[in-house]
Amino acid sequence: MIHTVVGVLRNATQLRQHYSRTRMQGARRQAELLDSFPRDAPTKTFVEFGSYPGQFNRAGRAPINTTTLAQSYRPDIDGLRAVAVLLVVIFHAFPNEAWLPGGFVGVDVFFVISGYLISKILFSEIEQHRFSLAGFYGRRIRRIFPALAVCLTAVLVYGFVVLMPSQLAQLGKQIFFGASFLSNIALWSESGYFDSAATSKPLLHLWSLGIEEQFYILWPPLLWVAFKLKATIGRLTAGLLVASFVVNLALSLTDTSSDFYLPVSRFWELLAGAALAWRPDINLKASLRHVISITGIAAIAISAASFAPEMRFPGWLALLPVAGSIAVIMAGPNAIVNKTILSNRAAVSIGLISYPLYLWHWPLIAFSYVIRGKPPTSLMAFGLVVASLLLAWATYRFIEQPVRLNSNRFRYTAIAAACVAVLGASGLMVSIIGGVPQRFQASLDLEKMNAATLDETYAPTKGMNVLEFDRRRNSVVAQIGQGDRKVALAGNSTMFHYGPRLQQLEDQGQLAVSAYFVTGPACPLVPGVTARDEFADCGVVVNRLSELVRREKVQAVVISPHYWPRKHAFIERAGTSIPLEGGDEGRRAFYANLEDFVRELKRNATVYLVLGAPQSPTALNPQRMVTRSVTGIRVDPNAQSSVRITDLRAPFAQHDADLRTVAERTGAKLLDVFPDVCGNGEMCSPFFGAREPIFSDGVHLRPVFVREHLHFLDFLLM
Repeated sequence: MIHTVVGVLRNATQLRQHYSRTRMQGARRQAELLDSFPRDAPTKTFVEFGSYPGQFNRAGRAPINTTTLAQSYRPDIDGLRAVAVLLVVIFHAFPNEAWLPGGFVGVDVFFVISGYLISKILFSEIEQHRFSLAGFYGRRIRRIFPALAVCLTAVLVYGFVVLMPSQLAQLGKQIFFGASFLSNIALWSESGYFDSAATSKPLLHLWSLGIEEQFYILWPPLLWVAFKLKATIGRLTAGLLVASFVVNLALSLTDTSSDFYLPVSRFWELLAGAALAWRPDINLKASLRHVISITGIAAIAISAASFAPEMRFPGWLALLPVAGSIAVIMAGPNAIVNKTILSNRAAVSIGLISYPLYLWHWPLIAFSYVIRGKPPTSLMAFGLVVASLLLAWATYRFIEQPVRLNSNRFRYTAIAAACVAVLGASGLMVSIIGGVPQRFQASLDLEKMNAATLDETYAPTKGMNVLEFDRRRNSVVAQIGQGDRKVALAGNSTMFHYGPRLQQLEDQGQLAVSAYFVTGPACPLVPGVTARDEFADCGVVVNRLSELVRREKVQAVVISPHYWPRKHAFIERAGTSIPLEGGDEGRRAFYANLEDFVRELKRNATVYLVLGAPQSPTALNPQRMVTRSVTGIRVDPNAQSSVRITDLRAPFAQHDADLRTVAERTGAKLLDVFPDVCGNGEMCSPFFGAREPIFSDGVHLRPVFVREHLHFLDFLLM
């Protein structure tokens, strides 16, 4: 009997404890749902809308039930949020793998989800006369600001460790605009999202957060005013959606950067979600819901797999991921994709941390670009994704939840807002004072070294007319000058970096020729060279030069050939494919083909061959003079040492000897750039003028140096 009583009491105690835990969990989830972004509200509340489309029902209806949260929460939308963030993360982390070339459409999926969830709660609050701008923006602050403040703080602190003063100044500006939710406007005025320079911007991704917050500055007050004026909300939403979409289409044809970044051309995506939230639930058969969900997720997948950065986006293309997102949400939680895939525990877990994951992933990737000077390896990228997930979970668990679930919401709202404001002001101050150059000794000239590393090494000058540009091969045919005499300059990127000298002569009115550049990165400009890597199409550049000389009746051709002992590279000679890597047979065939090519060109023009140019991946390279690691910046103690010219010429000894042989046999003339770069002494300094680096990377000369100091081509140009 006693044992029975004890057992009953024990069971009662366990039941009470279980009920208490369940109630606490329900209360916690309720708080999350009602005070979160983008999970601001239940995604399936029992809302009774008016009988007339676009008009709230203010009488004769039961009040909206927003308390039955256990039934109203839709885990599949958290799963859809996971799909969106993983698309973006994979697109950023593995750009060279081409797994998801259109993974950037994940942002468009986010826009639809956000517009749907937040508009749904706005509609319900306004109808029930519970809407408050202070309350709405308080929730936004508690949802957005804490994780953002932590991320901005970490990025700024780490920037102090690994960034040069000019780079830190740029980061300070990014932090200011990020904290002000104006990143999209700042980026619109600078370079594009897909530009190579974008990889040096750790807060590039905050542009989408800026667009969302700009939308929510305007949308809630507009809805409230429309409700007070008894306007037709459905028509208002549809009208704004159509207007924004029309602007999007117009800008996609004229200015893709504006189309991508400006809020007015992006609001239609959030309004699409709002329109779905406004409409009453459509009664569809289960089989049709399954078809809609499959079609929706397929549309998103096709967008991510087939879109590419060079496409005009958003434009018409954005309709596909936006429509796909609408379809998935509209299908409901019991549709096959929503129930089996998106409601999966793993997908929901990632969806719950999607916002901090979005915040953390790009700064980690961008800093890896800055430190390495190139993209992370696949293994490193995988590690960065894992680190992003861990940081996102920690931010969600120890920052987001404590702030959102705390009963003293006014206090935490004020603290979060103050933190972001202070960070924005700090970023602005760091930018104004030039990135705190006091961190380093003034004698090191780090700013000048850093400025050198930021120079473009393969780009037309402002006065060049680009006649042909092959994006896939990255080859360029460009023209500058209007003289009757015509000169062609052909080679790899080291030929193209002579362009600033021609631009200087053009600006001074001294360029007396029409000059053409025919270039391809790392292309040797010798017929018959083939490769099985990214340089497989270098032969196209040789053909373009031959066609240009014949078509334009070019009188002088300057070629900067370079021997190409690359792995998987071959030279075709007399019907035989000979490897260029190792052995003299490939080298002899290479220069024999060059000799034949020179003879062919000499039928129409005088040919000049440029001997090997000074270069050193270490001694002359400002990127090696000042190096970065994950722990900070290191200055090479020998950074200011000169190099023996004999040491610089040594790697080109065989190449120059072969070029001299070709010149003797064909009558071509030789040009030497060494005196212009290094002078006529025994030593070559890596600096000129007021301790300015000559090179940008140890191979390519800087435009500021080339303009004033490179004269070896002047006799052909003036």
